[in-house]
Amino acid sequence: MLIICVVIMVSIAGCTKTLAQPVTMSDVQIVTAYAPQANFPNSASYAFLRRGPEQEEMSDEQKVIIRRLRDAIKDELASKKYKAAKEDQIDYIVDYQLVAQYSVSILAERTQVEGQDWMTIVGVPDDFIQGALVIDIFDAAGLKPVWRGLCNVNIALADVTDEERNQRARYAVQELLKTFPPQ
Repeated sequence: MLIICVVIMVSIAGCTKTLAQPVTMSDVQIVTAYAPQANFPNSASYAFLRRGPEQEEMSDEQKVIIRRLRDAIKDELASKKYKAAKEDQIDYIVDYQLVAQYSVSILAERTQVEGQDWMTIVGVPDDFIQGALVIDIFDAAGLKPVWRGLCNVNIALADVTDEERNQRARYAVQELLKTFPPQ
C-alpha cells in the first residue's frame, strides 16, 4: 500500500498543470522550428543570454515584465528537466524577445457644409495590444541556433491584476514550449 502511495505521489509531483487560456488573450498563434540535426536530451542545463532585469537599465515596470517572463521560462524548462546552471556548465543558451504594438484605427469622414468640403479624421485606439514572444535556444558548445518558438497573441487592454498578468505570461510560455524539446 505504501509503495502505491509513493508511486502516485511521485507521478503527481512530476506532472505539470496545463493552464487555461486567460480570457484577456485571443488569437494565440504558435510557430516553432528546430534544427533537425540537433540532439535534445531528456534533461540538460542552460543559462539566459541576457543578464537579469535587476542588472539592466530599464523602468521598474519593464523589470517586472521581464522578471515575470523569465520566471515563466525557468519554471516551464524546469518541468522538462532543464535546469539553470553557471555559464561554464551549460548545454544551451536561452534568449527571448518580447514585442508589443498598440493598434490604432483611423476613421475618416467627408462632409459638405454650406458648399465647403470638410474632412474629419479621428484615431481610435483598439481595445488590445498585438504582442509577440520569441524564444531562441542555442547550442552552447557551437553557438548555433537549435530551436525557435514564436507566440503571437492579442492582449486585451483591460485592468487586470498582477495574478492575471502572471497567468498570461505563463500561458504564453507554456504554449510556446509545449513542443520543446522536439521528439
